[in-house]
Amino acid sequence: MASEVLRGLPTEILIFIVDQVEDDEDLLSLAVTCRQFHGLSLTAYFARDQFDPTSVNVALTPYEGSFRNLAGLALSLDVVGTSIDHLSYDFGYLNKTEQLIKELRLLTRYVSKLSSINRATLRVASYYNSATSDEWKRTTIALLNVILEKSCTDINIRTSQLSNFYEDPKLLRVSKPSDWLKNYWPVGIRPRARETQYLKVCRIQTFPTFLRPFYYHTLQYNSAVLTDLSFRNIFGGGADWGLMMQSLIFPRLTRLTVMYGVIPRDPFVKFLAKHQNIREFTYHHIRYDPRPKRPARIESSIFDQLHTLTTTPEHMLNFLPAMSKMPVLTNVVIMIEELVTNFSPLEGALRCLAACTNKITLTLEVTRTGLGFRAWLDIIVRNGLNPSRRPEPHLHCVQTLVMDNADWGFGDEIIALRLPAWLRLFPDLKALTLVDGGSSGRMGRLVAEDSDSETPTLLDSLKDACPGLYIEWRHRNDSNSYSGGNTAEPLNSLTFSTGKV
Repeated sequence: MASEVLRGLPTEILIFIVDQVEDDEDLLSLAVTCRQFHGLSLTAYFARDQFDPTSVNVALTPYEGSFRNLAGLALSLDVVGTSIDHLSYDFGYLNKTEQLIKELRLLTRYVSKLSSINRATLRVASYYNSATSDEWKRTTIALLNVILEKSCTDINIRTSQLSNFYEDPKLLRVSKPSDWLKNYWPVGIRPRARETQYLKVCRIQTFPTFLRPFYYHTLQYNSAVLTDLSFRNIFGGGADWGLMMQSLIFPRLTRLTVMYGVIPRDPFVKFLAKHQNIREFTYHHIRYDPRPKRPARIESSIFDQLHTLTTTPEHMLNFLPAMSKMPVLTNVVIMIEELVTNFSPLEGALRCLAACTNKITLTLEVTRTGLGFRAWLDIIVRNGLNPSRRPEPHLHCVQTLVMDNADWGFGDEIIALRLPAWLRLFPDLKALTLVDGGSSGRMGRLVAEDSDSETPTLLDSLKDACPGLYIEWRHRNDSNSYSGGNTAEPLNSLTFSTGKV
């Protein structure tokens, strides 16, 4: 009877009724009473938070009221059968496990209504209440499972706990990853049979105990189509991680990232030996456990297809094949992470580069915990710029140099004085990009400094010292760049341009 009465009311009256509802929970209750109120109530509900439920990019964070938006999305009928490009959900650091479980269930209800999800970025919260941890695990696995069922091609899973995940003693570890799956799946959740596979990109940050079986099953299930694999912050469960990697094969894998972790070396080397089509390899901030007694370089044939390498000087010196054994290598990024004034590994890595057979773009990237280029240039000048003792004159392969100075920037007087002299050591350098991570306003002031000033700017010094060199100066977080000059025309003036080199 109530529905019949409501159907007879003009839309204006229904809207007026909805506008009189002040409490959000009452709006949700009104939305489930009948179809007449469903759309109007939810439209008002989302409007109060300026949230667009029809967007192809759905971002939910605890700082922007994810719970209230989830409550509306879980009820909405308009999302049934729709597709979204990117779902981003940050579980946060909630210490109220009951509320977290409720959020997970709401998100699972919402995702189950969708037709497909192209990409998903999730941060899984660490649990605090042992009494509800099993339920928290079950709901988390249920959510991840339903996301992958929606034809997801790209998933990024993080956890709010970065390290120190529990690892079983050696005597208690299971010998085969397939045994992890025994009695693992929660009631009502069944792993998918090997039918259509969609997942091409998988990024995993941390390796918590309860997710190891899920990761193994997901990677194994999608092994035939996966092209991009990334692991970060493996500070717990390294032995299990190595065991899993040794048992997996990805015939189409072309991009591999392993960084920040403590891992066993031998299983990873065996994994690389089975994947010789890798074209982009990122490998840095890695320690080995157990520590190898006589670590040998990996086989040179492994990287026959590699064109982009990102690593640290230590790995270039002790782990990777000789640069001459990488026939298609064209991009090398060296992470400079020294906390003391010992840059000998970096200079040793530059000497390794001299054997490159191709012209390359070399990027020197200072980490945020590093000392910056000033400390290195200070040592270089102090020890003398004798070309016979430096590696740079042998780097005929380097035609483009990118220098990322993290948050230190390039406004330092020492850098302005010594960088030009160092650059002259490169015999075939044609282009230079300075990446500034400091204040963008500071960078702009340095570039736009009055040309009549008696003190030359860094760019003035570079122009005088390196005629004919194309120079670009850009900020790490800004698409705008200052550039000028080219290999045919010396840099006589500096212009402002948009975009990256």
